[in-house]
Amino acid sequence: MASGHPNQAEAARNCEMFLQNFMDPESDDKTKYMRQLQEIANRRSKVLSISLDDVEAFFMEVQPQQPGFVAEVERNTRTYQKLMAEAADRLMPAPDVTAADVKKDVYDILSEHRKIMDGQMRATEARETGQANHSSGRGAVPGTVRGGCPDILLRRFDVYFAPRSKMAPLPMRSVRATHLGQLVRVRGIVTHVTDVKPLVSVVAYTDPETGFEVYQEVTGRTFKPLDNDSKERAKVNRKMQPVMETRGSKFVKFQEARLQELAEEVPEGATPRTLSIHLLGEVTRTMKPGDDVTITGIFLPEQYTGFRAMRAGLLMSTYLEAHNVVQSKRQYGSAFELSEAEVAAIEALGEGGDVYGRLARSIAPEIFGMEDVKKALLLMMVGGQTRVFPDGLKLRGDVHVCLMGDPGVAKSQLLKYVSRVMPRAVYTTGKGSSGVGLTAAVLRNQVTKELVLEGGALVLADKGVCCIDEFDKMEEGDRTAIHEVGTGGRWVMEQQTVSIAKAGITTTLNTRTTILAAANPAYGRYDRRRSPSENINLPAALLSRFDLLWLLLDESSKEQDTRLANHIVRLHVLGRVPTAEVDAQADPAAAPIPLRLLRAYIGQARQYEPDVPEQLTEYIASFYAELRQMEKAALGAAATYTTPRTLLSILRLSQALAKLRFSNLVGQGDVDEALRLMRQSKASLESSGTGGAAGDGAYEDAVSLVYRLIREYSSRTGELEVPYAKIQELTQRHNVSRDDIEECVTEYARIALWTVERDQLGQPVLHLQINDSAFA
Repeated sequence: MASGHPNQAEAARNCEMFLQNFMDPESDDKTKYMRQLQEIANRRSKVLSISLDDVEAFFMEVQPQQPGFVAEVERNTRTYQKLMAEAADRLMPAPDVTAADVKKDVYDILSEHRKIMDGQMRATEARETGQANHSSGRGAVPGTVRGGCPDILLRRFDVYFAPRSKMAPLPMRSVRATHLGQLVRVRGIVTHVTDVKPLVSVVAYTDPETGFEVYQEVTGRTFKPLDNDSKERAKVNRKMQPVMETRGSKFVKFQEARLQELAEEVPEGATPRTLSIHLLGEVTRTMKPGDDVTITGIFLPEQYTGFRAMRAGLLMSTYLEAHNVVQSKRQYGSAFELSEAEVAAIEALGEGGDVYGRLARSIAPEIFGMEDVKKALLLMMVGGQTRVFPDGLKLRGDVHVCLMGDPGVAKSQLLKYVSRVMPRAVYTTGKGSSGVGLTAAVLRNQVTKELVLEGGALVLADKGVCCIDEFDKMEEGDRTAIHEVGTGGRWVMEQQTVSIAKAGITTTLNTRTTILAAANPAYGRYDRRRSPSENINLPAALLSRFDLLWLLLDESSKEQDTRLANHIVRLHVLGRVPTAEVDAQADPAAAPIPLRLLRAYIGQARQYEPDVPEQLTEYIASFYAELRQMEKAALGAAATYTTPRTLLSILRLSQALAKLRFSNLVGQGDVDEALRLMRQSKASLESSGTGGAAGDGAYEDAVSLVYRLIREYSSRTGELEVPYAKIQELTQRHNVSRDDIEECVTEYARIALWTVERDQLGQPVLHLQINDSAFA
């Protein structure tokens, strides 16, 4: 050990000594790993998980002269995995349960059959020769034990190493050739996971003449079957070729995944790299596409096979054989549990009062104001209650939110923060997303060469949040894929499924995701001279599927601008969010909640399933009817549409508020707050137009009239150059002065809707933007 080259026998003794003598710190009466072996002997467990922290602590205490043993395990992990398995075989205790509780499998039957056959053969040879032949039988492969069966065939457990707590994850680009055969730890995003399939580890053959079994261990992805020229075949001493048997062979669960490099680890000008992950045995099904995971495993080479080997030559591919998979973010669901420290922190938070407000202010605390918007995002992350009726009808519980506003109001920052809070979140942009990228694509599997479906952003965000930035920049066909897919009318946002019929694959994928979209107005900035429907420029069928549509305007106010500037300056001076400890101007009660506690509180709130009591039915129904009558009285001038989906949105928001109270019953206060948020979202739209409710029948000033005539002329004729004479011709029927035309030309040139040149007479000539959606 001192020379750096471990002695095989000494290493085996160290492994056996560790498994036999390591004492569990939490229980002094029993050894930790002997208890695991007892569970394996009783057929209740299939995993022998060895913590390298335990290995380090054991040898630091028992054998201080060998402090580098754990480092040697990390450097030569595959060898020590085999040594630990062999030591466990030697230390395996007898079952401490009755024989009836231990269910026999095919390998028990094969072992008993081999022992019987060996006994009969030795008895026959003893009668013929007068002495017993103590060999293991003519049909056995030399070196095997337990009646001629290989150890790996009768081994009903897998050995996995858990990394040391101080072992830091390596960046994916730092995993190099020097790490081959070593235990490494990497973190990334899972982009693809194959189905679990059987992988052969031991092949069984039957000798047709004697009935003996011959076993061949498979160590790679390919193997050469036994034939008459092989060494193993010669040991059988028979002329007939053995027959391969599937029943007696051993198969292990195998799954392959792809791990993508984290965005923050990608260097400048590079694209993210991927690493192939192999999962064997009980490690399979521990991750799904879209998960942020930290994987510990053995970095190994793999030789190409088939035609790829001919093209690759001496090159080899690499993969990581996973031993330990840890979710970087705890997944929400039935298995979500709080630690004692988190329970105490949540109780302390409840004693402080105003939990709802503090949780909302803790969402992106660097962003000034927007309390109602942050409350809406908090309710979106908590979500309502999905209802599935006996006849199969399903009402979604996810709350969809759309943020529409001017540039520079921190829409993208809010989306980024939500994607960091939620354990399962996908962030994408509208211009960089296609319909296939959002739903699913048909690709060819590199291992099996069969066509498989690979989910897009909405499928990867199943039971999570899909944040779509620049929603208005998406192509119309791609945006249609979100709210209506295919001829079957499957709606991703409502029915939360997407139907695929491609390349002979016809299926329906789940998209039980919450959609958070951010979009800019049609003209870049919100034009108060136009109606909200013209500014938003999104189809009504899509807008009606959003529970809350919030308009964020960059309005000028001296008092508000001063407060915003002070907040930004203090943020840059302090380097973090101003708190009472570092800033005397900060409110102690407004201190943001840590991200881990916020994530834990949301996870606990999602465990509840609140119901709406019958006494609130009339209250909610009367508000909905009043809202419909108000929209009818507006004579089409309303900025939004009120549909039965609006009523469902109120119920979902009320259920989310009840979840935040850790209650299984919706109260009237929850309904009032949901109604207030609904009114505020509608007020942000209705108060944005001229006179408070600008619609199709609202007053249109002269400047807007000139702009509309120019736009209609360009859309009708396709002309992108409009001289001043043509503008006069278009406006001669209207009461428009030259000053009105000059004001329109100057105002819309300022927001880059057109550029202006002057002719020889000094008259303006407009050059319209060819890619402007306003002139499409």
